[in-house]
Amino acid sequence: MRSLPARPALAPVYRKALKTWRPVILYFGNQYCPACEMAEPVFRQIAAPYKDQARIYVLNTSETPRHPDVTGTPTVLFYREGKLLKKLKGIGNSETLAEDFARHIGRLRPKAAVRKAPHDVAWLRRRLSGLCMVPRARCLVGG
Repeated sequence: MRSLPARPALAPVYRKALKTWRPVILYFGNQYCPACEMAEPVFRQIAAPYKDQARIYVLNTSETPRHPDVTGTPTVLFYREGKLLKKLKGIGNSETLAEDFARHIGRLRPKAAVRKAPHDVAWLRRRLSGLCMVPRARCLVGG
C-alpha cells in the first residue's frame, strides 16, 4: 500500500487567520508580477462589498511565509471553517470571480437602512403648543 505524502504544515500566521467562523479568502500576489498588477484592483473591487461577511487578506508573496497551496501568482484561496474549498490560479474575469465570492461567502446582505425617528422635535413642539392645559381650560370655560 502506498501512503499519501504528508502535507506541509501551514505557517502559524495562516493557522491563526483560519481560526474563525467566517469564510476566509487569501489573495496572493507579487509586486513584480504583471498579471498581479492587473488582477489586484479587480480583486479589491469585487471583495470590497464582502468585507463585513468574510475575512479577506491581500498578501504579498515576497513578504509573507510560504503557503503550501500557492505555486504561482496571482492565487486566490477560499476557506470555510479552516478547510480549503477552492483554489484559483489567476482570477479569471471579474464575472467568474464575483460568482465565486457569491458561491463561497453567500449573497450580499443589504445595508441596514437608517430609520428616521418617529417624531422630530419640531413636530413635538407643534403638538404640545396646541394642547390646552387644565388650569387654562378652566379659565376659558368660565369656571
